[in-house]
Amino acid sequence: MRSHTCRSGEKRAREKIRYQEIRSSEQHLKRKHLAHLNPIIETEEQLDSDVLSAGPSTSSNLQLEHSVSNTSSQQPCISPIPKRSRQLKLFGSIRGNELSKVEKGSIDKSLIKMISVDYQPLSLVDNIGFLEYSKKLQPLYKPPSRKTLTMKLLPDEYNKIATILKSMLRSVNNVSITTDMWTSDSNRAYLTVTGHFIFNDHLYSPVLSTREIIKIHTGANIATSISTILIGLIVNDAITSNEELFNVLKKSRALVGHFKHSVSASTKLKEIQNQMNVPELKVKQDVSTRWNSSLIMLERLIQIKAPLSAAITFLPHAPNFLTALEWELISDCLPLLKPFEIMTVELSGENYPTLSIVIPLIRGLQNTLRNKTTTTAAGTLLKKTAIEVLARRLGILECNKIVAKATFLDPIFKKTGFRLVDNANNTEKWITDEIHSIMKNTQEN
Repeated sequence: MRSHTCRSGEKRAREKIRYQEIRSSEQHLKRKHLAHLNPIIETEEQLDSDVLSAGPSTSSNLQLEHSVSNTSSQQPCISPIPKRSRQLKLFGSIRGNELSKVEKGSIDKSLIKMISVDYQPLSLVDNIGFLEYSKKLQPLYKPPSRKTLTMKLLPDEYNKIATILKSMLRSVNNVSITTDMWTSDSNRAYLTVTGHFIFNDHLYSPVLSTREIIKIHTGANIATSISTILIGLIVNDAITSNEELFNVLKKSRALVGHFKHSVSASTKLKEIQNQMNVPELKVKQDVSTRWNSSLIMLERLIQIKAPLSAAITFLPHAPNFLTALEWELISDCLPLLKPFEIMTVELSGENYPTLSIVIPLIRGLQNTLRNKTTTTAAGTLLKKTAIEVLARRLGILECNKIVAKATFLDPIFKKTGFRLVDNANNTEKWITDEIHSIMKNTQEN
């Protein structure tokens, strides 16, 4: 009887060893799988114990554990199987090998937004660094190809936005238009038209169109595309009619162009700036389609006058440098051009209405120019021409009903925004008549 009991004990011992081998094998497979997925694991003292079980999972193993436990209670010579006191938990869920359609679409939309808002090239999705960065952020995400961006994703997003914009414009009565002509790096000219309107008490300024201008950039050709007043035309008229200032601008462009395209010249300028312990500032090239770029170019030349004068002496093939009289001319004309830039910036605001400030800004610009004192013949001529062109092109706006009423209704200005009292009185009468007409129609209805 005792030998039978021992044989039974040996059998139970072998079952116990087999059971432990099964548990060890299962734990090895689980750890291998977890290592492959690279999860974050913590002990059961910090996590719930029911997420990832460390014991046997098959029904046969559960039956085996129950059998061994019952036998152990009857035979004290066999110690019970020790229970695990610590367990492991997997943080997060085990993902598949692919993103869902919704997840991929959301990431694609963010990519399109980045390219559009930040003006990134479409070739970005082919860059090795960008692909590696995307892989680190989301290993399962595969960025679309450049062809997919061009042929599908961007056109689809454009059509969605265009549909929404058209729907908004159907319920808008008045839209203000601003335009801008610019030249790309490939020397192709474009005209951009931006609309400004109020929808649901919010101000919107979407780009309505960007078209390439094939024809020569004459005033007549531009006028056929747009019908608006550009402050830049006033400045251009004042500059082109001033031969002395015009020649200085040409000479300045040649000087800036040399330092822009010559590596040795730009390097020497940087060395001189370091020796003088002044900021490293580069020259600024103006663009023919943007009048304020000429102002920026001249302002930068004044800023780097000293290091520029020193650097030019080391450059045997540099163009003719500006004379003392030409430097004086620039210093005399800059204060006359600066107010035009300030006015342009104010009228280009997108987050606030600008129609009501047009007449006061024109009046303030006229007063500013009249109060400027000039010391050169070119400066005096520029001042005289600018005042005349400003009055001819924009002085008529005080008689424009829409612009005048906007100024009059602005509580900041009212009648004080007008230069002539008669124009202010006429505007008051227009508004009074319009109010009476509205009240009469309301009473009748």
